[in-house]
Amino acid sequence: MFLKPLYACVMVLFFTIMPVYAQDQPQEDQRQGPPSADDIVAKMQSKLSLTQDQLTAITPIIEKYSSKREELHQSMEDGTADKESIHSQMKQLRENEKQELSKVLTPDQMSQWDSMQGQGKRKHSDGESNNEGPSEPAS
Repeated sequence: MFLKPLYACVMVLFFTIMPVYAQDQPQEDQRQGPPSADDIVAKMQSKLSLTQDQLTAITPIIEKYSSKREELHQSMEDGTADKESIHSQMKQLRENEKQELSKVLTPDQMSQWDSMQGQGKRKHSDGESNNEGPSEPAS
């Protein structure tokens, strides 16, 4: 007699809570690793209001560095390179990319881009998602 209401309560809780847990599960098709060059260029176009000339100049730069980041990401997944090596290579890639972009972007756009990059690092503070490892303390 007491079992039926208890069973009903358990079932109600189960069907109420289960969708919440289902939403927390990552989707199968969610991308892991660095964003594609097209994604980065599209983000820059929308956030920085690039001119057509800037877009034309930036696209090959982003493609080049995205490809290099993807190679580093793959070598980390394969275990063919250690994290410290990848971290230093990523840091160098970021510096080189920033230097090339600064030749195309205005100082204001460059500042906005730096800010956007900083937000991405904070969003992925675990260091794995953006392949940058732990941040270094300021000197």
